[in-house]
Amino acid sequence: MLTVGVLLSAPVTAGEESSPVPPDLSGRWAMVEVMPAMAVFPFVGDVALTTIVTALVDVEQAGTTLLLRDVYCFIDVQMNPPVVESRVPERFMQSLRPAPRTAELEPTGDGWRFVQPPRVEVRGANLVDPEGDSLPTDALDSRVVDQDGDGHPGLTIPVIVAGVVAGDTYVVQRLRTALSGRIVDPDTIVGSIDWVSEQNVLAASDAPLTLSYTYRLHPDAARHVFVMRRVDLNWTCQTTRERLPSLLGPTGL
Repeated sequence: MLTVGVLLSAPVTAGEESSPVPPDLSGRWAMVEVMPAMAVFPFVGDVALTTIVTALVDVEQAGTTLLLRDVYCFIDVQMNPPVVESRVPERFMQSLRPAPRTAELEPTGDGWRFVQPPRVEVRGANLVDPEGDSLPTDALDSRVVDQDGDGHPGLTIPVIVAGVVAGDTYVVQRLRTALSGRIVDPDTIVGSIDWVSEQNVLAASDAPLTLSYTYRLHPDAARHVFVMRRVDLNWTCQTTRERLPSLLGPTGL
């Protein structure tokens, strides 16, 4: 079970509260997003599913406007009970090229807030309207692309179900996210993530793996969080992997 040790109510650095000048957030950051859900899998039933996404983020700042450029590092999927194992491979990660996103700094009575409006990311398909068009459900849909270049439609995710059925699934995904957080100090941002994820399995190496599943967001809003911590330019994705517990907070994983 994942426990995130960030303090959303942490105090702001002295003097920030009354300052009209926004903090300087330019530079490199490590970001972790924690997205918990409850899923219902065929033949398995209810499973608690938590997706942890990490990225290195280069931030450019002009006044209160931020431009953020992301490089995804890894996506972990934790399940309880662990009857389904889903591993996001390196080839999948390297194929993700998110467009730059923007965020705004907003002054409040308690300091400054970080607000990223909703953004949509479609993986494994090219949609005319990324937010409004339906995701493909057929591998022969002309909108489907072999994004990770492995010769299969969409993106490939290996899956093991109950330790018995194992194989590759070929999927398309859409992720909508919006962030709202506090500038805890010049090197730390913590807050909440509002998200919705969709995934369609187009095909699979084993027929039972093509069965879809349903999910709902975990009802405890306090568990849907993101953390950004300033890091130096020597940080790599491997560093982020090794230091994930300290990025999340004192209790870590």
